[in-house]
Amino acid sequence: GGGGGGGGTGGCGAEGGGASGGGVEELPPLGLVAQLRPVAAQLRLGVGLQALQQLVGINTIMYYSTPILRQAFFSGAVSEEERAFVIWLSAPVACGQLVGCIVGMLLIDRVGRRPLVLSSLALCALSLALQGANFWVDHTYCGGELGGGADDDALPPSGG
Repeated sequence: GGGGGGGGTGGCGAEGGGASGGGVEELPPLGLVAQLRPVAAQLRLGVGLQALQQLVGINTIMYYSTPILRQAFFSGAVSEEERAFVIWLSAPVACGQLVGCIVGMLLIDRVGRRPLVLSSLALCALSLALQGANFWVDHTYCGGELGGGADDDALPPSGG
């Protein structure tokens, strides 16, 4: 009895390389996490880059480009003509993003992903820092109001 038990255990140990390796392959998948384990590093990198893209804030600048431009060009109430002018000024901002995407697609094979990501991150951080400094200077020294939301149109023009 004991010899058989020892032999069985010994047999499992001896066959461990073939039997357990074959057993793991024959088992049904353990779940999504187990299936993603071979590509975990690539997945972390992809998720990290996506999070970085969202946290950098360029989507905020794109979304609020019209109010930002309105605040830059006009103070107080904005007429319909001025509003249309500002909306048309937002088009070059969107076109600039399109040009940047095309340039990135053309450069990615020549320059490589890493230098392209790092340089675009640095330029984006610089442009957002300049945008933030502009808002701060406007608010601190020029009496501007950060945000410049739709409620500004309801206020009477200042200084008149």
